[in-house]
Amino acid sequence: MYNKEISKKQFDFLKNEFTYLERGGVISEQEKERMLASYAVKGNLSFVTILLSIGALLLGLGILTFVASNWLYLNKALKLLLILACLIGVNFAGVKWQVRFPKTARSLHYVGILIFGAGIFLIEQMFNISINFNSSFLLWAIGTVFISYYLKDVFILLFTSFLLFIYINGSIFLDETSYPIAIILFLPGLYILLKKFEFAKYPAFFINALAINTIALLLMEFVPKLDLKSSNTIVLSILFVLGIVLAFIPVTSGIRNVIHIQGHILHGITALFLTFEFSIWFPLAYFVFLLYLILKGSLTSIVIICALIFRYYLDSFDFLPKSLTFIIGGIMLIGFGFFFENQRKKGGDLHE
Repeated sequence: MYNKEISKKQFDFLKNEFTYLERGGVISEQEKERMLASYAVKGNLSFVTILLSIGALLLGLGILTFVASNWLYLNKALKLLLILACLIGVNFAGVKWQVRFPKTARSLHYVGILIFGAGIFLIEQMFNISINFNSSFLLWAIGTVFISYYLKDVFILLFTSFLLFIYINGSIFLDETSYPIAIILFLPGLYILLKKFEFAKYPAFFINALAINTIALLLMEFVPKLDLKSSNTIVLSILFVLGIVLAFIPVTSGIRNVIHIQGHILHGITALFLTFEFSIWFPLAYFVFLLYLILKGSLTSIVIICALIFRYYLDSFDFLPKSLTFIIGGIMLIGFGFFFENQRKKGGDLHE
């Protein structure tokens, strides 16, 4: 059994509660210590960590600007040697100092990631390698994902997701030659890595968003090629159904809230666009569905209802009095507030 990581605030709360139970004779001191030993305090962002991260960024930028400013005066062999020396040097120093100065070592690995990415673009330019702009970001992401696994670093995993966002969206909207199939192979690896991070909240959110982005681009790329009528409506409808599935899919507790929130956001956004495609029956049915979700305790659905009201308010601007719209919206929000306050008094659950 591994020690579960919790924040210092949560650990202090548990410690106070266990001490209270110990004083009351419910548990012994040994039981208290044994239970506390099952938890580990997460390392929060400290001043030193922030300082070293900023220093790493400045050092990386300094090295890159120095190389760029003298790039024209160096021959190819010296250029390649300089890139490799900087890359190997900072990562070797990071590995060497990992035990004694872990935070400083990590900042050096951050510098290495910046040098690695810049080196990809510089080598392409130096040897006139005909690789497209987006594939360079894919190569950069491949390098960072291995470093992320080695360091177990959440920020590097987030940066990898950011690079892949550029890769897939750039491939579709800028390159427009082929669909970035590599992302389909990359995503399972990211989810396996995410499990190693115990489904940390922020990486889970961005990796799920990357997967949703990938599915959306896949639909936008291939559905119009089927020569069907209203291909945009078909794409939006599929994403709408996907959003509902994600909002209710039973998954492991570590990632459940993130997936459910993203599902609500997805079906909410797509539903707003679908109101322009379908007749009045769709928004009415969806409105009833949102009311059902609110009765189940979904806070996100209130935001979606407000967006839906605002969308029809813009359409009815010429004939519906503005004051009446505000009154209706205000009554609804106060009603929801009263409902949730009543739920809390009864011990009901609120989520998303």
